[in-house]
Amino acid sequence: MKHIQHWLFAISALAAVGHAQAQGIKAPTSNLPAGKLSSELGASNGSGAATIDGIVAVVNTDIITRSELNRQVALIERQMSRRGAPLPDRIELRKQVLDRMVMDRAQLQKAEEVGIRIEEAQIEAAMARVADQNGLSLEDFLARLQEEGVSPARFREEVRSEITLGRLREREVEARIQVSDAEIQNYLAARTKGGAAANQPEVNWVQLLVKAPSDASGATLNQARTKVETIEKALKDGKTVEAIVQANPELAIDGTGQMGWSGFDAVPTLFTEFLSKAQLNAVQTIRSPNGFHVLKVLERRESGAALDNTPVTQTRARHILIRPGPDITEAEAKRRLNFALEQLQGGAATFDALAKRYSQDGSAAKGGDLGWLYPGDTVPEFEREMNQLGIGGVSPVFQSRFGFHIIQVVERRQQAASEERQRQAARQAIRASKSEESYQEWLRQLRDATFIEIRL
Repeated sequence: MKHIQHWLFAISALAAVGHAQAQGIKAPTSNLPAGKLSSELGASNGSGAATIDGIVAVVNTDIITRSELNRQVALIERQMSRRGAPLPDRIELRKQVLDRMVMDRAQLQKAEEVGIRIEEAQIEAAMARVADQNGLSLEDFLARLQEEGVSPARFREEVRSEITLGRLREREVEARIQVSDAEIQNYLAARTKGGAAANQPEVNWVQLLVKAPSDASGATLNQARTKVETIEKALKDGKTVEAIVQANPELAIDGTGQMGWSGFDAVPTLFTEFLSKAQLNAVQTIRSPNGFHVLKVLERRESGAALDNTPVTQTRARHILIRPGPDITEAEAKRRLNFALEQLQGGAATFDALAKRYSQDGSAAKGGDLGWLYPGDTVPEFEREMNQLGIGGVSPVFQSRFGFHIIQVVERRQQAASEERQRQAARQAIRASKSEESYQEWLRQLRDATFIEIRL
């Protein structure tokens, strides 16, 4: 039986993906933790009503009951057992789960206070996307979740919560990050100081956080250091992030894992020196007020940020996207695209006309035209297919995280980015570097302003 192991991670990306304009173009980077276990640890019963059977935490005027905590811990333990992974220390797991529940509850209360509401249609669309990312129809996905002990009603509420938390972060953190013209100018100047190339490489990296407060000592600190040594060895031995997290689920609770591609200026400044200089597969642990961050460098590549006058390969492409959902199965989506492909190849219709007729992307009105794309502008699966095509070439039907596509390459050129593009890339990099630190500081302030009583 195939178990649904990654549905939570798909949910945590919904806020960013939901704002993408071109479905094949990457959404603006979101630093929402990739794996809030408020979702994956959702109560197995969908009633939502908690019996007063003992209180383990008070969050302002709300409570978290022992049964809520027990259900969430039991669910993750069941999933671990089904995968054959060793069970973690239960006391530590309960502490980690409760801490996450407390902070999620505090954020949801704040969201209600500021009037954030999520429309039902957005929840429906998000549920369909999560199912699609698991390669299933929504009906089959919900059935599999039921087998895992998560009711459809509970899953729906967890989707609502994750989108709400994403909206709250956008409102309280992202929208308040300011990037001045002086910062942009200094950033660009620093990247080219001494004649160094501005288009520095990007890094694909791993971060696994072992939580330990800055004032931790004694057994707590020793326990954390032992865990760090185990994770370091596993990473050096080539174990995957998935295998490490399966054996240590509290790492996923902390929202860490494979971080994907980042420019060095888009990562927390605490990590910049290591990530910018380390060799492939290098592993290092860095201490912060939150705990020990175990980092590993997986890959490097040419940056698509275009921050100087160095020519880069730009591709002008167009595509047709059909996204499976409640009204369109995967088989039907592929059938429509293959039919469109036959019409194109047979000369019965132009790509422009077919995109306007079939595509479910915002580019449909422009005949699927995505404009000039730089390296890294699109998701990897899209860029891989596009880069294999010659001028005028058309791809076969393929799938990305957004749905099913066909692509046509219109033109290619080697050209430096415009000044506006360089400034835009600099602005995004500066915002990204400020974002996570600003979010963590906001969480600390929220916790300080929240009445929290732990009774575990």
